[in-house]
Amino acid sequence: SFDNLYISLISAGEAAGDMSGILEKTASYLERRSKIQQDIIGALIYPLVLIILALVIVGLLLVFVVPNVVNQFDTLNQQLPLLTRVLISISDFLSGPAIWLSFAIFFLLFGLSGLIGKNKIRFFFDKHMLKIPLINSFLINANLARFTSSLSILRNSNVPIIEGLNISTSTISNSFLKSKMNEALSKVSEGDSLAKSLNKVQEIPLLVIQMIDSGERSGELDSMLTKAAEYLDQDFQQSTKIAMNLLEPMVVVLMGSIVASIVVAVLLPLIQMNNLTLIG
Repeated sequence: SFDNLYISLISAGEAAGDMSGILEKTASYLERRSKIQQDIIGALIYPLVLIILALVIVGLLLVFVVPNVVNQFDTLNQQLPLLTRVLISISDFLSGPAIWLSFAIFFLLFGLSGLIGKNKIRFFFDKHMLKIPLINSFLINANLARFTSSLSILRNSNVPIIEGLNISTSTISNSFLKSKMNEALSKVSEGDSLAKSLNKVQEIPLLVIQMIDSGERSGELDSMLTKAAEYLDQDFQQSTKIAMNLLEPMVVVLMGSIVASIVVAVLLPLIQMNNLTLIG
């Protein structure tokens, strides 16, 4: 029920004889982390429900409604418009091969997870998630905020730097980023500075490295880690709010465009049929 960070903080508080101070810092950290998680979940609920409902409606249209409507055009001896032909192809695919393809992909992934291991699949997935624009900044800021915040608390609690780095790195959820951090921070035990070691991880924003470097040079690493965590938290929350505000109208516009395309694809043959009737 308790992670390494929590246990290490309690252990440091017992050793230093300052349990009340450590528990207060731990509570503040956990409350802040919980608030961020709740904000993200709350902001995602409406767009996710909207996306799911829209996909279900579009799927039902393509599987049940479109084939019945398109069958009425079989009597035409004219080539159907391109948009209608594309719609028919998608409808046929969803009505037939898509189901078997879904099963095949599921069993393929299940088999791969058994052959190469779930950890390797997660590592591959996490690595490529950091290459997606916009999403990568969210993931990096959230993980680094946890890392710097936990390291700041541990250093303020007089936990040795090497032990603090090992515990703080374990709070990083992205396995690829965690691997790079572990590899870079191993140099700290060999005598390199923290800023120099972190500079080898390309995903870390330069400003964060500069803040840590400034803290090491001035002897105020603990306070600079706290400021870096606050900066990353604020940047993450602000970016999340902007993204969530943009996501809702984007989903509405996208799904509206898909439904409109289906309607147009069905109407085009009717217009073509009407034109042929008038010409005849």
